[in-house]
Amino acid sequence: MNPSLSDLSGIDDSLTRELNQMQSDPATPLALRCRRIALGIALAVALTGAGVLLLWRLPLPHLMPANVALGLLLAGMTLALQSLPLIRRLPVRLLALGIAALVAALGLVTVAHGLSLGGTELDAFLAGLTLPLTGSPAMPIHPVSAFALALSGIALLLQDMRTRARHAPTEFMALSLVALNLVPLAGLAYQVPALADLGNPMPVPATAALAFFSLGAGMLLSQPSRSLMAIITDNVPGGQMLRRSLPQTLLVLVLLNWIISRGALLELYGQALVSPILTLLNSSVILVIFWRTAATVNDAYRARLQSASDLAQASSLLIAVSDNTDDPIFVKNRDGKLIFANPAMLRSIGKSREEALYRSSSELLPDPDEAAQVDRDDQHIMQGSVSVTLEQTLHLPQGERTYSSTKAPWFDPDGQLLGLIGISTDISTRKEMERQLKQREAELEATVSQRTAVLRKLGDHLESVREEEKRSIARELHDDMGASLTSLNMHLDSIYKALPDEPAWSDKATRVRALVASLVATTRRIQIGLRPIMLDLFGLKAGIIEQLEEFEQRTGITCKTSLPDDEVALPHKLEITLYRMLQEALNNVAKHAQATRVDVILDVDEDQAVLTVRDDGIGIPPERINNQSTYGIRGLSERASFLGGTASVFANPVRGTTVRIVLPAQL
Repeated sequence: MNPSLSDLSGIDDSLTRELNQMQSDPATPLALRCRRIALGIALAVALTGAGVLLLWRLPLPHLMPANVALGLLLAGMTLALQSLPLIRRLPVRLLALGIAALVAALGLVTVAHGLSLGGTELDAFLAGLTLPLTGSPAMPIHPVSAFALALSGIALLLQDMRTRARHAPTEFMALSLVALNLVPLAGLAYQVPALADLGNPMPVPATAALAFFSLGAGMLLSQPSRSLMAIITDNVPGGQMLRRSLPQTLLVLVLLNWIISRGALLELYGQALVSPILTLLNSSVILVIFWRTAATVNDAYRARLQSASDLAQASSLLIAVSDNTDDPIFVKNRDGKLIFANPAMLRSIGKSREEALYRSSSELLPDPDEAAQVDRDDQHIMQGSVSVTLEQTLHLPQGERTYSSTKAPWFDPDGQLLGLIGISTDISTRKEMERQLKQREAELEATVSQRTAVLRKLGDHLESVREEEKRSIARELHDDMGASLTSLNMHLDSIYKALPDEPAWSDKATRVRALVASLVATTRRIQIGLRPIMLDLFGLKAGIIEQLEEFEQRTGITCKTSLPDDEVALPHKLEITLYRMLQEALNNVAKHAQATRVDVILDVDEDQAVLTVRDDGIGIPPERINNQSTYGIRGLSERASFLGGTASVFANPVRGTTVRIVLPAQL
């Protein structure tokens, strides 16, 4: 079954963790566990030495010589210091070296005493070392204990030493210390005097042999990454097999041998049967344990092969995707150096794989400023721990290109930052199309603005023509129609006098007079609507007053005005515009407002003229304010904007509508 892309991360993380463990990283859990065990052994050895020294003052059988107990106390303290992280500090390291040197000196002096090389003076010196601590006579020292003490001190003193082949002499010394003390322990366990005393009149003290055996094991465990211990602590099949099978094998074999030996000593069977029984039992135990270990190793090996196969398939799939995509894909380490680039990435920067890998941005990009900006963006993304999509324009060998890059931090399974992963998409064509579109939009806006200006000029011209036509028609109405109506009225008066004084003729004369008066009023109203004479003769204030009087008479709506006290000095074109906009606003009030009162306010200063028309009607709905199909409001806005002003319509807080027109005082 082929793995999916989502499975690759888990497979790769698993193999990465396994590789870290295979490299015996000192920070692995197994290494930390070994160091904790070494620290526990060191404290146990130190407490053993201290306890023996304290017991020397009591009338009890002595477990070991006082010199050996003192050496074990100091050696345990040294090993404890070397197992702590504080050993990296120089004062702690110097203290450990000093104590180790003292242990080595004490051991060498003890060996010399055991070999009788020092004479009576050396004996007196050794006794002086321990008598103040114990207050009891000195106990003879076995040569094995003396040699073990010296070996312990030297091994602790040379803890950091390495040979040219990267071997550690301390490991071999510690292993020798374990083997040296294992012999008397075996003699004591199997009650073999030749092994327990090793040719000396007295046996090796069991407490001392066990303490030195533990001390050697602790020195081995305190450095789990060294060559000998790495064979066991590595997570390779050999190390796994040793960790799983060696302890139980040794324990079972020792226990079986001891039981068989005790059975022969108790005469449960003859001594001649000991060897055959041990051979059969040992062979059976070794066969079972190693058979089971081999099965475990085989299962692990098959699982590893399956993981490698899955990883190979997933990797081949990713490589196929990476190599056949046109989007550059890249990976950088924490220093910003390129550690992976697909063919598209290499083509974009114009370099081969050998020329690009492990190069910084300044070495890959020709523009130093662009390279510095890329590095700043990458560092910001790695520090922020979130993926970011950004646009970058770069000057590359094939020209200026714009990329949309998605970059994300790259973490290991433990959450440690490893670098940055990114994929880019060339959006140069899209950006060029966007640029052309913006250019066309700008050209279109310029064209629209130009056409709008032309239309506004045309509209202004049409409005001027309309006003001129209205003025001409109003003049003709005033001059011709008015004179004709006046002459008609005078002739009718002469005719009225010649009519008989009869009710029928009097009634007809009255109706003719009313009809002529109505015709005169209509002519005057049309004339004022087309071109108010008061506006042309006396200015804007008189025109507004005349228009409001006519509006009040025609609609019955009360009109109140607030006009400047001084004469209003505005350009004639502006006066006409304000007059027409007031006319349009009043028409809207008459048609839609259902008002009973209208307030008209005119404010004029050096900069602008403000005309406000406020009614107390039903108000204007919000949807009608911005309705482009409402030609009245739209006409007001167009007139105001053409002259550089504004026209706003809004509902009053309580009731009614307000139209506010603001125009510049100078055109």
